[in-house]
Amino acid sequence: MGPEHQVNGHNEEFPNSSDLQRMYDAAVRRGPVTLPELTSLLDMPPAAAESTFARLCALNLLHPAEERPGAYQSCTPQVAEARTLGPLRHRLQEVQEDIDGAVVTLDALREVYAAAAGPGTDDRNVIHLEPADVNVMLDKAAAECATDLLTAQPGGPRPVEVLAEAQVRDSELLERGVRMRTIYQHSARFSPATEAYAERLTEAGAEIRTLNTLFPRLLVFDHTVAFVQAGDGSGALKVRQPDLVAFMVSTFETAWRNAIPFASAYETRRQKLIVSDIQSAVARLLLREDKDAAVARQLGISERTCRQHIAKLMAKLGARNRTHLGYLLAAEMGIAHEPGLRAETGRPAGGAP
Repeated sequence: MGPEHQVNGHNEEFPNSSDLQRMYDAAVRRGPVTLPELTSLLDMPPAAAESTFARLCALNLLHPAEERPGAYQSCTPQVAEARTLGPLRHRLQEVQEDIDGAVVTLDALREVYAAAAGPGTDDRNVIHLEPADVNVMLDKAAAECATDLLTAQPGGPRPVEVLAEAQVRDSELLERGVRMRTIYQHSARFSPATEAYAERLTEAGAEIRTLNTLFPRLLVFDHTVAFVQAGDGSGALKVRQPDLVAFMVSTFETAWRNAIPFASAYETRRQKLIVSDIQSAVARLLLREDKDAAVARQLGISERTCRQHIAKLMAKLGARNRTHLGYLLAAEMGIAHEPGLRAETGRPAGGAP
């Protein structure tokens, strides 16, 4: 990094203030001086000396000395401030003008879109987002989030790449003091990647719990804006309507009270609490679902795991076959003779045996 280094944004690696003060003090006292001379005089590592020197040049506190080629001399802080902050303020003003102009243009074009797309599309309280636009709007909502974030993530273990992407956003929220509560399905506990992700976030201050079954994906930022999966499965809905958001928050809070705090896979297996809860959910779903795939999908587990739970239920109840298991489950749950269920199978009347 050379002396031509400029002040170019928040990604710059700034040297520590102590090094800056020492080098600036030396430059003021000695007059025109070179970087090697400052490095030797201050006994600084070359890399640290170079970044410190570049920062002082970027702030216009050091500038080339006319009488000594290759050397730099100090400048007073008042002059350096005028040279440094003037251009930055001008750039800031230009950016603000660009923002104001974009807002005016977008407002005008929003009316054009609403007229062309048809009734209902101008409702800013509920906006349909295409799949490619969902993450953009989530990032924007996360950047504006100030107090709390509620998330429900159904479907069992989440892909590693999704967790890696989410961790960056979630960690930034937690560092800002945002309270984060997340509900997964029980099956997520048995995924090493999800378990490691949950452990890292919990250590950073997040709260994570699990349920056997869960409503579709939901994110609520600051109790004011929510994102839910679109009904047709394409994209998402961004919701700002206060009553709808309040209903979603209430639904989340009910699920949160019934959920179980996340624990490691070892603790989960040792306590057998989660496995038992999953089997109970399998039993309930078997009374209204004929296919293992449908049961597995609702619990966020694989068909193979689902069949293993069914086999354990059959062994536990002494069922001879699936039909017999349905009857025994219905009888045990006290719903064998409810309207719409066959007493001999526990399945809906008219359904496949």
